[in-house]
Amino acid sequence: MNGDNADFCAVGAVGGTAHPSGYPLYVMWLRAWSWLPGTPAHAAAVATILLAVAAVLVLHAACRAWGARPLAASIACALFATSPIVMRIHTEADVFPLNCLVCAAVVWLAAAEGPLRGTRRAAVLGLVAGLGIAHNLTCVLVAPIGLYGVVRGARESSAKAYALAVLGLVVGLLPYAYLLVAPETPVSWGKVDGLTELWHHVLRRDYGSFKLSPKGDELFVAENLTQLASSMGRAYLWLPALAGLGALGYSIARPDKDTRVGWIALAASLVLAGPVLAAGFNKRPVELGLWLTQRFHIQSVMLLAIPVAVALTLAGERVREQRWKRLGPLAAMAAFLGGAALSLPFVARVHSVAIERSLTNLLTTLPPAAIVIGTTDELHFGTGYLQTVLAVRPDVQLISLGQVGLPFYRDRIARRSGIVIERPSADEKLSVTIAEQALATGRPVFIDPYQANIAQAFSTYPYGLVFRVVPRGATPPTVEQVFELNKQLYARYQFDYAFPGPGDQLATQIHRNYARAWTMIAQGLEAAGRGQERDEALGIAAELAPR
Repeated sequence: MNGDNADFCAVGAVGGTAHPSGYPLYVMWLRAWSWLPGTPAHAAAVATILLAVAAVLVLHAACRAWGARPLAASIACALFATSPIVMRIHTEADVFPLNCLVCAAVVWLAAAEGPLRGTRRAAVLGLVAGLGIAHNLTCVLVAPIGLYGVVRGARESSAKAYALAVLGLVVGLLPYAYLLVAPETPVSWGKVDGLTELWHHVLRRDYGSFKLSPKGDELFVAENLTQLASSMGRAYLWLPALAGLGALGYSIARPDKDTRVGWIALAASLVLAGPVLAAGFNKRPVELGLWLTQRFHIQSVMLLAIPVAVALTLAGERVREQRWKRLGPLAAMAAFLGGAALSLPFVARVHSVAIERSLTNLLTTLPPAAIVIGTTDELHFGTGYLQTVLAVRPDVQLISLGQVGLPFYRDRIARRSGIVIERPSADEKLSVTIAEQALATGRPVFIDPYQANIAQAFSTYPYGLVFRVVPRGATPPTVEQVFELNKQLYARYQFDYAFPGPGDQLATQIHRNYARAWTMIAQGLEAAGRGQERDEALGIAAELAPR
């Protein structure tokens, strides 16, 4: 259960405002399907899969509208639907399946052979564009093909098509009104009161409007473009992807001016949603950074399906008709089954319950009324889902340092714990000040593994997945006591899943944290001359490490 996934599962179940830009259309969809059986996370995943299925169906229609044969469109869509990152994202609560549905609809409606003509084409394109913007701002990256479709609609009818397109756009933006009436729940990103706050939230000002990550301004252009190329190539098993790029160039070079303009617009959308977007990522695409950035590749991977389908059509024209009719269905089935077979092992690993189990293990073994100071989105949103939706240890107070700059979050912390977060003195870090205030409440205080400033200011010792902070002047337990305490904690932990390997993203990081705690305990035991206990601790570390 990654950060975004946990956030959407929570607001889908109990309501509220999701993290910026709010994604109101998607949240409203999740709320509408929250009655589905199973856990709220399962209900959100099923609701998202319905969007994914619709996206593939509309994509198939778009391929047909751009000149692909039915079988060629089926093969291209099968490769898209079963590519690793698409299967991973389209089967969990995430914004990108609805992104794909919106963008596929724009490409379909804009095509010369699309389902509508004239003013209806322009009006519906405007409506879909508005709904897309009311979902995720990255939908604007297909604006070139959308504008091409509106111009085509006006040429097919009259200039009033432009006015209808604008009207449709305005109507499509109405889901943003949900943010103004959404209740402030314990998992809500504050309360949006008024148009100024709505504008602030939509533009992601809390993150930095044009930043993928709020941390750092360095761009990793070459690495992100290389990973984008890898995602696009792998999605279509490389050769069809290259053929699709060739077909795109061939279609642009055709003498038919009207056709060429459409393909140029499609190519421009592909470039914007692919290389231009990826080049602006301020996150290195390795390990957890790769997990974050790969999701943004899906839109360009989907757009590539159109020229891939056309390339397969051109290839099929060289095959005798009867042979194509016989082999085509087999090829489409092979593309789907083969793609799924290649992707499912990866999807099964990264959809591990390791993250949810780790948070449950943490919460259920903390002392009453504990305070945990942490940083990661998984800790912040994941515990919010478990505590608010599933009622797992609501007495535990999490303080997410990534959120303390937000006024609504500071107010929420003050109401729940009495801790008033203010600016630190000139010679003290904010995290250390918060730790001081938390300890002053008399409640047990813990930190996640990423709080170096607190660990330098206070004595700490491993406590399962976190570290307990020892108040100044108090005597920390001996290393032998820490060893025995952690054995008792880990005896209560649940590991009812296949352990991750070294490249299984978030699950891998969780198990590195498990192992690191025991490695630290082993080092302390070695320094104390407790060789037998050291070997036992190292054995536990090896058992818990990614395999």
